[in-house]
Amino acid sequence: MHRQDNKITRISFGIAFSIVIAMVIVFLYDFNFHLDLYKFGVLPRNFSGLIGVFTSPFIHSTDSYSHILNNSIPMFVLTWLLFHSYRTVATKVFVFIYLFTGILVWLLGRETYHIGMSGVIYGLTSFLIVSGFYRKNMRVAGISLLVIFLYGSIIWGVIPLDPSISWEGHFFGFLSGMIMAGVFRNSGPQPAKFRYEVEEDLGYEYEEEFWLDKPADDVIDIEHEVIDIEPDLTHQYEPFSINYVYIPSNPENSEEIEEEE
Repeated sequence: MHRQDNKITRISFGIAFSIVIAMVIVFLYDFNFHLDLYKFGVLPRNFSGLIGVFTSPFIHSTDSYSHILNNSIPMFVLTWLLFHSYRTVATKVFVFIYLFTGILVWLLGRETYHIGMSGVIYGLTSFLIVSGFYRKNMRVAGISLLVIFLYGSIIWGVIPLDPSISWEGHFFGFLSGMIMAGVFRNSGPQPAKFRYEVEEDLGYEYEEEFWLDKPADDVIDIEHEVIDIEPDLTHQYEPFSINYVYIPSNPENSEEIEEEE
């Protein structure tokens, strides 16, 4: 089990690290060679901007390093948590959030270029938080609390306060994560079951204990008068006898040893 956990950790780490490295490489090429890759962002309701659904998350502003830095760290942490803790549904969740966010921005966003991984980050954040409320699992609840502690303040990003920020991408990303949390609420990590719950699932049945109420078969209702029928226990026990030997305190005066049955 320990070896399996290490393997899962390495795989999830590798996925998260690869995504962030790809983001950084694209940014450095755009920054150093002035490729103007923002033109491959999502441009709502323009067919030329539809390609941005696939490319825009890896494109970041080259005005400074702040955009790429602000997205790299949370993207790594949230992707690692997703693939480590929800490995059975992680790929489906990630792909849905990635594509559905971009499609909604293309359909409903402002007619300007939308770039950056922040929409996916909002989707992963909402999925990890909401999934923790659906599951009565201490480990999952701990992950949700950690995400709230680290990135709970990003909720303000879904409000259109700054026109230079794609709040549409944040909002639709957050919505996509909530949808996935509801769809997969019965998949992935589930609440730990007590022993009696597992035994019930396996079909184990146990005899009633003596302190429990008697079953209905042992009660007769005669004109609304309840009469308890005492069970016949004679057939359950074999008759037995006790033999013992009496030895007087003064053996010299005793003439015999009595045996009584």
